[in-house]
Amino acid sequence: MTTRTTGLGNRVRKVQRALVVALFALLAIGFGASPAQAHATLEGTDPPTGSIVDPAPTVVTMNFSERVTPVKGRIKVIAPDGANVVQGEPTTVNGGARVRIPLKSGLADGTYLVSYRVISADGHPVSGGYTFSSRVPSALGAKASEVNSGTASASVDNGVRGVQSVSRYVAYAGLVLLTGPLVIVLGLWPRRLATAGPRRVAWIGWGLLAAGTLGVLVMQAPYADGGTLADVSVSGIGEAIDETVGRALLIRLALLVAAIPVLIRVLRPAAKGGDAPGWAGPVDRVLVGVLGVALLITFPFAGHAGQSPAPIVSVPAITLHVGSMAVWLGGLVVLAFYLLPRAKYRELEVILPVWSRWAFWAVGALVFSGAIETFLEIGGFRGIDRLVNTTYGQLVLTKVIWLGAIMVVAANARAWINRRFGVPVAYAFAAEDAETPPKEATKSEKSEKSAATTKTAAKTAAKTAAKKTTTKAAAKKAKEPEPESADFSASGRASDEVRRLRSRVAIEVALGAVVLALATALVQVAPARSADDAAAAAAALPYSAQVDLGPNVLQIDLPARIGRNELHLTLFDKNGLPVKVEEWSGSAELAKANVSTDVVALPLTENHAVGQVELPIAGDWKFVFTARTSDIDQYSVEKTITIR
Repeated sequence: MTTRTTGLGNRVRKVQRALVVALFALLAIGFGASPAQAHATLEGTDPPTGSIVDPAPTVVTMNFSERVTPVKGRIKVIAPDGANVVQGEPTTVNGGARVRIPLKSGLADGTYLVSYRVISADGHPVSGGYTFSSRVPSALGAKASEVNSGTASASVDNGVRGVQSVSRYVAYAGLVLLTGPLVIVLGLWPRRLATAGPRRVAWIGWGLLAAGTLGVLVMQAPYADGGTLADVSVSGIGEAIDETVGRALLIRLALLVAAIPVLIRVLRPAAKGGDAPGWAGPVDRVLVGVLGVALLITFPFAGHAGQSPAPIVSVPAITLHVGSMAVWLGGLVVLAFYLLPRAKYRELEVILPVWSRWAFWAVGALVFSGAIETFLEIGGFRGIDRLVNTTYGQLVLTKVIWLGAIMVVAANARAWINRRFGVPVAYAFAAEDAETPPKEATKSEKSEKSAATTKTAAKTAAKTAAKKTTTKAAAKKAKEPEPESADFSASGRASDEVRRLRSRVAIEVALGAVVLALATALVQVAPARSADDAAAAAAALPYSAQVDLGPNVLQIDLPARIGRNELHLTLFDKNGLPVKVEEWSGSAELAKANVSTDVVALPLTENHAVGQVELPIAGDWKFVFTARTSDIDQYSVEKTITIR
């Protein structure tokens, strides 16, 4: 028996080590990517992207898919001479979804680059850029590489991303370690057992949750602004608190502070110097429940759910999801490391079936709420393919696989509990078995008892001497404390079975650590619906780019839509000065559809031409543009442009 148990323990330890390695690998993957996922998308601009306007605008407007906050000093409009022509601070209107950028008066002719960085409603940074021209196109005053039409992933310092990711994970782990002991101690803990271990775990969980929340809050400003760890400041924390995510984190910290006296009362020992549980009353339990629900509600508002298409559904779903996860995994931690090794077998006969039922409903709530949130974030039935085609969907599927592995182990443990113990009828709160009240005797029983009393009286004197000799030994034995180790009265087989159950629970906890890592990653990436929204928004914006054409620079502006497109071509030298073009020509071809057309561009100025091109089919069209600048100098460039 010992050999078999030792072998099982070795295998369990190997599995746990492998899971720890997998966990850190997942975390490393999450920290390694420096760009942040864009959540808000740029849906339109005024002046339009790539347009030529006259007169020069006094305000630039950008329309986003959701509420955004401009990052101070990170919104610029660069003139052809390289100067920033923004006057004053950008403002937001239309519920924060529209950004207005005031410009200096008397803008010079030429092409302007609008560069921006904003914070989306769920706290993630979004950056991008586009161009427009005032009266006459020109070379950009900024590097062509700075042009990033539409919405793009904003760069984030690796150190900032790493600290924030670790902080989110620590906060989830802290919630698990705080919830589990409270649920078990208030609902299932035997009065006989000391609560020093669960109390210690609960306070560790409180500390981890507070530290993780504070870490995310402190990192929010450099995360959004594109700063480094050296940019952490009190003013940055103040700026973060102005946003929904920052306010949710601040409220969570306030709730944790308010919970301190309640936790002290609930987790206190029964008497001074003792270690037995003090046992909370009804009011204490209500306070724990109210504070717990309020604490859980801060999680959806610090993530995607608060900004989902249906927050009235997603906020309760995420609250239930996080809460059921904390009850399940936290309870498993206490069960594996404190209750199973110390409870008596008769106590486990009552506790385990109750816990099995609680865990079953917690897992059911976890799966149900997770399915609802995933359904919303992928965009309903039409977005089923996004589970495979987006990073968010792939993480969801990975999380489902790991949860499935946990549920297989949990189902095995539940089946063992059901076979062994059946259905419980009471909680194991008593230090000893409750005394069974005596039954009322019948008439016949009373007469028999009277006769037996006469016989017994004769024997009493003989037994008195024998009893005196054992009194001291009995008294000494009664004073000995009842052992806290499990009392397996049936056989050694029962002891071995409970050890196996404990190993299964430990595996569930290790797998749960990986699921927590995946949950952390899901908060960091854009929902699947946002990824498609970004693609659709990019498709709605015109194509605008500058490419090298021989020793010169060619600017191309094209609506890039099916049907008739108005094409603008402008040529400059490397210094941004106009280059006279004697003749323009070009072609467009979609090879897979065997469709091609000539591009005819008529000159408006010596370096600027406009033409009409018919593009009947969507796809990646190959364009060839040719500019003849003299009788002997002619240059061509090939460019693939996606038509939607």
